[in-house]
This record gives sequence, structure tokens and C-alpha cells, in this order.
Amino acid sequence: MFIFIDRMTVTGDLADYQRIIGRISEHMAAQPGFRTHRLYRNSKNPLEYVEIAEWENADLHKQATGQPGFREPLGELLKHATVEFATYEQVSGHDAAEVTR
Repeated sequence: MFIFIDRMTVTGDLADYQRIIGRISEHMAAQPGFRTHRLYRNSKNPLEYVEIAEWENADLHKQATGQPGFREPLGELLKHATVEFATYEQVSGHDAAEVTR
């Protein structure tokens, strides 16, 4: 599994940011290898967001990000937000179903 996490701070129009991130999310969700996507907003600063996406592997994610359906709206998004892109690998975790009492 490939995990992609980024932090975004809206510096431009919030409505435009939300519209564009929605376009990007729709494109990515339709791509091979896509698993999940979550977008979180900071409850203390509504201009800060964290995005977490899971993919089957890094190659499929790279293919999806190389397409115009991602590249073109990303260019627009960067006019409205600063983005810190990063990839992560899971080193530990627990699910509720795994916890025994």
C-alpha cells in the first residue's frame, strides 16, 4: 500500500480551493489503484487542511498524477493554497476489531 499525505493552507479564495480540490478528488477516485481519500480541516484554523490518500502502489499513484485531469487542476489549486506534499509508509497501527478486552 502507498500512503500520500499532504498539508494545505488556503491563501486565496476558499470557495475556489474547495471546488478545485473536489475536481482533483473526483479524478483520482476514478483511477486504477485508488483506495481511499480523506480531507480534514483544522477545527481551530479553517484555512488549514490535511489530505490522506491510499493507493495500491506508488506506480499507480504516479500514473494518476501524470494525467491532465490531475495536473491542470493542481496548477489552479496552487494559486489558492500552499501545499506540502509527502509520502509515508505505515510502521504500526490498530483497528477497533483487533482490540481485545
